[in-house]
Amino acid sequence: MKSPSGFGRQPNVYTVWSGGEMRIMRDRSIDVSRGLLVIMMVYGHVLQFFGDAQLFPLVDGLISIVNLTVFSTFVFDFGVTAELAYLKRPYRQALTGMVKTGLRAYAAFCLSGIGYRVLRENKPFAVGTVRRVLTLSDIPGWSEFLVAFALYSLLLIVGFAAFRWLAGRPLASLAVGAACVGFCLIVPYGAVPHPLALLIGGTEFAYFPVVQYMPYFLAGLLYARGERGRLLAVAAVCTAAGAVDFVLHGLPGRFPPDWGWILLPGLLVAAVTALSRALCALSGRGVRRIADALCGVLERLGGASLYYLLTSNFVLFTLAGKRTVPALSAKSVVPWSQPIQAPLGAACWTAVLLLALGFVSLLAGRGKGHKSA
Repeated sequence: MKSPSGFGRQPNVYTVWSGGEMRIMRDRSIDVSRGLLVIMMVYGHVLQFFGDAQLFPLVDGLISIVNLTVFSTFVFDFGVTAELAYLKRPYRQALTGMVKTGLRAYAAFCLSGIGYRVLRENKPFAVGTVRRVLTLSDIPGWSEFLVAFALYSLLLIVGFAAFRWLAGRPLASLAVGAACVGFCLIVPYGAVPHPLALLIGGTEFAYFPVVQYMPYFLAGLLYARGERGRLLAVAAVCTAAGAVDFVLHGLPGRFPPDWGWILLPGLLVAAVTALSRALCALSGRGVRRIADALCGVLERLGGASLYYLLTSNFVLFTLAGKRTVPALSAKSVVPWSQPIQAPLGAACWTAVLLLALGFVSLLAGRGKGHKSA
């Protein structure tokens, strides 16, 4: 399944050797997982921009669930992809793909970041605004997660041999992951200068520090190597520890991340992964057709995740910047009678937005394939 103009395509195709012959394999569940995450993230952004927690108290809870689940699972999926698509290959063969992935994430961050400053905050589209984003001197909101994946790609390029070594050693990966979580306890976030904070967290901007979230990347490497049962056990322990922290002190801090925030999503990541694999494995003629159709939609979203996340950001930034709130007709039947400020109304508008962006990508694909006489 092709993404619009190839933009945002994350490789889930890898090679294995069988009987002396090279076979091309494809893990469909990776794109399905990303598709679920795209829906969740766009829904979370709609709630963040337009949801009204005073009228609809459920809004805050839904946003927290989305925030806990999405980024950590994206990092996990990135780890799975890194193992299947890159680390199984010789470094020189994998380098081009790693560089392209990093540059795509960086380009998406730049476009989204500039869009946030100009469309959401109505700042001038000036050289200074653009330069600060391009040089990572400015990390605009709702775009910071994209630069994190560019940095993960850079770390993968630089530490290729180390990550390959860790992928085959679960205990070593567990120790490194625990040390990364430990950074939450020892890093003086208020004193960390930018741009070092992109790696270990800080307070100048909202950061997704790649070191603290590294356990999910390492878990993705191990998962791709077949470590399933022990990973699930570790995820359960992590979520239990995070839940205790939540009960005792409330929801852990996200920016910068507390240790409880890093650990709490463990089982949520496992749930999204299990659901993705279950959808791809459903059997039975009638159920299979439904599952195939659903997986096809999710694959389309997941295979073009950067496209959907970036373009949905542009739409939401523009609406929020112009203070234009979509209104659903009060004369219509449920669920279309729900305002966008409500969880159900936000879900309806999320579906409308993704359908519209999918239609645009379809038109772009047809235009690309059209040949003039």
